[in-house]
Amino acid sequence: MRFFSAALFFLLSIQSTWSQGDYAPTLKRLIGKKFTDEKNIPGLKGYSFREGSLITDVDDPEPQFITLLLKGTKGAVVYSVMPDTSQKICHILDVIEIRNIPTGWEIRTVGCQEGETEDQIIVALVKPGKGEYVKAIKQAWLCLRDKLRFTGISSKDIKCINEGQE
Repeated sequence: MRFFSAALFFLLSIQSTWSQGDYAPTLKRLIGKKFTDEKNIPGLKGYSFREGSLITDVDDPEPQFITLLLKGTKGAVVYSVMPDTSQKICHILDVIEIRNIPTGWEIRTVGCQEGETEDQIIVALVKPGKGEYVKAIKQAWLCLRDKLRFTGISSKDIKCINEGQE
């Protein structure tokens, strides 16, 4: 029985690892890399820092972050953790690579929700418009903090706060 439990745990661990990088065809190699400056992540030469967000509680002993970087019509969303806050070194857990972002569209890493569900971390490719919420969503991903990876989700019920609207 112990062997079966150990084998099951091992297979679930491998499956989780295999799922990381599913949304980053050319940036998958970044997973596992370390960095100290979110504005200068190794492997993202030429990308410009756009925004970074703490996605765990401020007092979390292993804080997690989402960082957005842009390069022309490409975007990279980096999901990372800082396992030891005294060392200030982040480890990349997963990456979303978005290519050919249409003119007028933006990547949002905060302010999005699925239906009425709150407390989710959703990354979305959106086209800002009028009104309180953006509902033109081309693609969306959910950050699975318990599994340390992103997963694609339907954009059907996603809405994002329309920044700059009163």
